[in-house]
Amino acid sequence: MKNTENAKKVNPASPYLRLLGCAVFYLIFAFISGPVIGADSRGYIEMISAREPVYPILLWIFRSILGNDIYLWAVIIFQNLLMAFAVWYCTEKLWKRYCKSYLSMAGMYAVHAGVAFMCQFLAERGSIYSNNIMTEGITMSCWLIFMALLVDIVEECDYRKLTIALILAAVMTDTRKQMAVAYITLFGSMFIGRIKRDNVKQYFTRLAILAVGIIVSVIAALAGTRLYNYVLRGEFTQNTRDMNLVLTTSLYVSDKEDSSLIEEEAVRELFIRTMDILEESESNYSFAGKGWSALEAHYEDHFDVITVDTTGPLFVEYAQERGFAEGLDAEQEADRMSGVIVKSLIADNLGTYIKVYLASVLNGLINTVAKRNSLLDIYAFAAIIAVLGMSLYLLFVKNIPGADNKRASGRGGLYILIAMCVNTGVAAALIFCQSRYMIYNMALFYMAGIWTLENTISAIQKKDSSLRL
Repeated sequence: MKNTENAKKVNPASPYLRLLGCAVFYLIFAFISGPVIGADSRGYIEMISAREPVYPILLWIFRSILGNDIYLWAVIIFQNLLMAFAVWYCTEKLWKRYCKSYLSMAGMYAVHAGVAFMCQFLAERGSIYSNNIMTEGITMSCWLIFMALLVDIVEECDYRKLTIALILAAVMTDTRKQMAVAYITLFGSMFIGRIKRDNVKQYFTRLAILAVGIIVSVIAALAGTRLYNYVLRGEFTQNTRDMNLVLTTSLYVSDKEDSSLIEEEAVRELFIRTMDILEESESNYSFAGKGWSALEAHYEDHFDVITVDTTGPLFVEYAQERGFAEGLDAEQEADRMSGVIVKSLIADNLGTYIKVYLASVLNGLINTVAKRNSLLDIYAFAAIIAVLGMSLYLLFVKNIPGADNKRASGRGGLYILIAMCVNTGVAAALIFCQSRYMIYNMALFYMAGIWTLENTISAIQKKDSSLRL
């Protein structure tokens, strides 16, 4: 162990050289692709009411300083430098905590490089996310930093880092609502990670402190969105279309005959109009093939047909037909009608809803680990089971040198698996688990695989040595 510690102290400049290497690596990608404008980009640039505030504000700051001609280049340079720092910070932190070999460090950095190459050269998108004018341009970086902080918080009960993490969680949530998974992941990791390590009073005191911190952070995030809309639109309100994601699945699992479940006549008429369009485009579960994979593929293929092409414009136009003013007034009425439909339909269609949800969860777990195909599906589940098995094995290691470190590495593996399950579960409930939403934990999963494998091999070797003695 002494040799390991000394090895890690060689050349204090080395970590900063690795940071420089990360910066060069990601800036190369920035200049390969330049700013990438996607389907969602215009909404952030135009600061529409359906978008959370942080990313539109970021774009506005760069635009105000640099003008329209070059500001997007400055944005992607900033995003790639942020990604470089996040990869460096996360990798250095987790390597120092869980590993001892430089081979493992090289493997961890290689994982991040592999994810970047996959996005740039193998995925349909054809670019890394930090080149895109979309929320993933910053939230993926923030997530890596958050997860590194999470490990310190759970392992050391570091309340200074907890404060930073909760601020970061609020920022991520006000960038993309899906990132509220940070709160669930942090609480779940603390809940599991402190079992049998604290006495009963300490354990519940720490959970209570964390719960209060999370509540304050969530309130801050909600207030931030409302303040943004007050300044920009004159109303202290949340952004619109939050209900639209749940609405999409509710419509997908419904039939036109379900109109009888809706009591409000105007909303019932809107539902019938919507279902006529969805049946014409075959955007309903009844048109899906057999099996969970076919169901998920059909749902994914038709999600944007329902959300973007149909309910997005139709609900607002219908609200305007009924006398609501164009803009925020009509959008809020569209949200209200969406809520009425969801509440009216969900109980009667719960069985089909759960079936679609579970198919999406399975798809999300695979997408976190590998690209979907029949062979890689099997590999993905095997890899998840392997990391889970090694993590659980390490949790119960005793009576060997460094047993505490081995158990810590097992807990670290569980933190990553918790993050994967939470992210997949929430995404499946709100939208569908495409790679864009699952890739947050891809590099982290393989990093966990590296450190749990190294520690498992070391534990087995030490156990064998102690038995021979």
